[in-house]
Amino acid sequence: MSCLSSYCNVKVSKMKLICELNDKIITGQDGESTREPRKTARAVVKNNCGLYAVMHLLKHGLYSLPGGGIEENEEMIAALRREILEETGCTCDKIMELGKVYENRAIHDFVQINHYFAVYTEHMGETHLTEAELNNETQLEWHTWDEMVRLISEQESNTLQQKYIKARDMAALREYAKVKIEGK
Repeated sequence: MSCLSSYCNVKVSKMKLICELNDKIITGQDGESTREPRKTARAVVKNNCGLYAVMHLLKHGLYSLPGGGIEENEEMIAALRREILEETGCTCDKIMELGKVYENRAIHDFVQINHYFAVYTEHMGETHLTEAELNNETQLEWHTWDEMVRLISEQESNTLQQKYIKARDMAALREYAKVKIEGK
């Protein structure tokens, strides 16, 4: 695992695969999508008070880790910084690669590669949520490690989308538990 400084122009190494998710694992059904993958940058974000960021989509009763899509021609670390700033209002003062989670959702003809990082922040500000996030009544919450893991792991997953989100975030949390990023 490489620790990436926020003060230099970094390039992400070839990330290790944390896990692969597909319909067989999530629903027990066979199938495979051959679509071009959507790429995302997501993070386990810890602040200088020792609390962790959790996105709570009230409309869907869903808890997830912050992050989102990498835009065309956008560097991965730039996307990570943008997404974390938008969703949490925080800067990425320390960044460490965790790995990637590959999703192949045949039932939705959708493929996604989620690049997960550990982020430590000392600088917190206001969120800048998208219209879609506001429509989902998304709120940023800060929780202890144990509470964050409990919220994500014990939530009811009523849709296939929620099952995939829960599974990918839990894979990232298991990986993070091995390294837990610290402050200065």
